[in-house]
Amino acid sequence: MSIDRKNVSTMFNSIAPTYDRLNHILSFGRDRVWRRRATRILKRSLKDRPATASICTLADFATGTGDFAIQLARSVKACHILALDFSEGMLAVCKKKVGKKHLSDTITIQQENCQNTSLDTESVFGVTCAFGIRNFQDPMEGLREMLRILKPGYPALILEFARPRNGLIAGIVKWYYAKGIPFLGRIISGNRGAYSYLPATIYEFPCGEEFCSMMSQAGFERVGFKSLNFNLVNLYWGYKCC
Repeated sequence: MSIDRKNVSTMFNSIAPTYDRLNHILSFGRDRVWRRRATRILKRSLKDRPATASICTLADFATGTGDFAIQLARSVKACHILALDFSEGMLAVCKKKVGKKHLSDTITIQQENCQNTSLDTESVFGVTCAFGIRNFQDPMEGLREMLRILKPGYPALILEFARPRNGLIAGIVKWYYAKGIPFLGRIISGNRGAYSYLPATIYEFPCGEEFCSMMSQAGFERVGFKSLNFNLVNLYWGYKCC
C-alpha cells in the first residue's frame, strides 16, 4: 500500500479539533479500554528494568492528540513519555491536553517522522502506537525504527483495527466503515473525505498473522497478537532481542 504522506498530514491537520470526540464515538468508547490493555502489558515488561533506570523513557509513535501518551504518563510510575507525530494540528491539540492535565513535565511533544526519528539508538524502554502505523508511508520502516530505538529485552505494543471474520459481524462492520463512519465524520468534523479514507485503509492493511510476519521480518522476536472485541482491533507485541 502506498500512502502520500504529505496528503495524510494535511488531512490529519484538518480533523485535529474534532478527532478525539469522533474517535470515542466511532469506537463506542472502547479505544480507552484498548489502550489500557496495552499499557498493562508494557507495565509488566518494565518490572525487570535495571534499578539504575530510575526514570524510564517511553516513545508513543503517531501520538495524534496524545491519548496514549497521557494514559502512559498516568499509569507507568517514574516514566518520561516522548509523544511523536508529524501532524502539527494534532500536536497542537496534544499540547493543550497535556498542559490542562499538568503533565508537561512528564510528556515531551516532538514533531517527528516516525519512520526516521531523531531519537538515539536503544534509548527507550518501550514503544507504543495506536491506530497510526497503517497511515505510515512505509510501515516496515516504521517497525524498524521502533526496533532501533528500543533497548534490548523491551517491547513495542501496537494497536490497529482489524477485519472481523464472522459473517454477520463482518457485514455490519463493513457497512459501518463504508457508510456510517463517513457520515458521522461529515457531521462531526465536516470532512467526509478523511473518514472515507481512514476506514478504507483498514481493508488494505495487513492484519493478524500477516502483520506479525512483518514485525518478525523487521527484527522483532516473541511476536504475537490478541484480537479484541470480536476482532475489531488487534493488539500486537514484539520484543527486541537481548
